[in-house]
Amino acid sequence: MIKLNRSIVSSRQSGFTLIELVVVIIILGVLAVVAAPKFINLKTDAHIAAIKGAAGSIKTAVMLFKTKTLASGNALTDTVEFSGVKGSNYQPWAAAANTSGSGFNAGYTTSSEIFKAAGLEMNDWSYRIFTSNSSYAVVAAPKSALALAEPTAAEVIATSCYFQYHWQSTGEPVITTVIVGC
Repeated sequence: MIKLNRSIVSSRQSGFTLIELVVVIIILGVLAVVAAPKFINLKTDAHIAAIKGAAGSIKTAVMLFKTKTLASGNALTDTVEFSGVKGSNYQPWAAAANTSGSGFNAGYTTSSEIFKAAGLEMNDWSYRIFTSNSSYAVVAAPKSALALAEPTAAEVIATSCYFQYHWQSTGEPVITTVIVGC
């Protein structure tokens, strides 16, 4: 009798089963749901930190400007300039100095005096210089919160994520921060 040797060739397929793929997708979905809010809050935290940092820099710049003005013997209403920053009434102007250096410019051609004094980069902010109660003010939001080159004051304020510096003809300047919409 003749025996036939049959070799059984088993073909084994490699890869993942459907159940394994579904489990991996579910795990990735759960990780995304847990991690996404943390990344979303990073933007909010960055806006809040930028606004608080700018307000702190502005307060320091105002105190330094007042100290320099008093130490130099200038009168309250004298227009003074320290390190390229102009102002009067012991505070840097909210507007930019005009080309003659004796008045204000509310345009976008030169940096606001308070931004120069505080070391803030104008390109990082969407801002508007405007008049309020017969004196200049500047309101600014981070560019990532408001991506407009020349917004109105109302557009900046509508973000609810801004700071405002209001130069005063008497007393101290008013520095306001709003972070509820960041």
